[in-house]
Amino acid sequence: MNNIFDYVTRREATESKLISGVNCSPESALDEFRFVKKRFHKEDGRSYYHIVQSFSPDDDLTPETAHEIGLKFAEYFPGFQVLVATHINTKAIHNHLIMNSVNFENGKKFHQSRNEMFQAKEYSNQLCREYGLSVTESKTKNPRHSRWKRNLIETASYAIGWSATKEEFIEYMHEHGYGVQWEDKYKYITFTTPEGYKVRDNKLFDERFLKNNLELYFAMGGCDGAMLDTYCDYVTPYHDDSFTMTSTEGLFNLLGDILSSVPADYYYQPHYIKEMNTMEKLRLEKILGRKISNVAFHTYCTREDYEREQGISM
Repeated sequence: MNNIFDYVTRREATESKLISGVNCSPESALDEFRFVKKRFHKEDGRSYYHIVQSFSPDDDLTPETAHEIGLKFAEYFPGFQVLVATHINTKAIHNHLIMNSVNFENGKKFHQSRNEMFQAKEYSNQLCREYGLSVTESKTKNPRHSRWKRNLIETASYAIGWSATKEEFIEYMHEHGYGVQWEDKYKYITFTTPEGYKVRDNKLFDERFLKNNLELYFAMGGCDGAMLDTYCDYVTPYHDDSFTMTSTEGLFNLLGDILSSVPADYYYQPHYIKEMNTMEKLRLEKILGRKISNVAFHTYCTREDYEREQGISM
């Protein structure tokens, strides 16, 4: 136990105010653990359990709040001494819970079935929901097929087909009970379901919902643009569950190819380019990582036909 106590309380990872004990004092927890084992003659075998409770780096969470949640989680194990240390040395704040394997009230050793482990995990999720934080779903045979995720995908699919802009997409999702965290400073879009589940866009295993792809889709007019059917009908190739989806897959490359090439009907258009939004073009080129054809930008990203229909002068 010496090593694990030294590891979770080291100064490089945490602060003294983020180290607490449940049914023990943090300063003397190691000795108290040993005392209980000796008292009940349970000094052999497994001496402690190590639980790590991690939080999403996208959550608005202070170390103090994370520590508070860790202490509440420790109380899920009545009669056991638990040292709680909150680590802040990584991008994701996380709690380390070191629990004595022997119950100080009755001397019984801790045992937990698989179902009881999932119950403990669900209790941790419940605490996170109470604080408005992300949660992890319980294990299923195929986590892609959980009901809440299927409902989210269906709603987001409709939103894509009925939205011309990012703002309209977010508003549609809100009207159907879904939160959408879509900010420039974050690499991913995070969706929150009516049930309180949070999931990043890349965990939906559907390229249509990746942030970069949606940025390009709405820049090309969304449901009012030429890419509506191509985008909405796109089917992401199947990948096994170990696959981590990125924005460099087929749909992203398809959009990039369209924006980098001269449109097929170019010769039927005036051979000049009207004044362009240079900043918008540069923004899209940064997303793509390559140049966008001026003609393609003018054709697909100025929404000329839509603006003409709406009587908007260019």
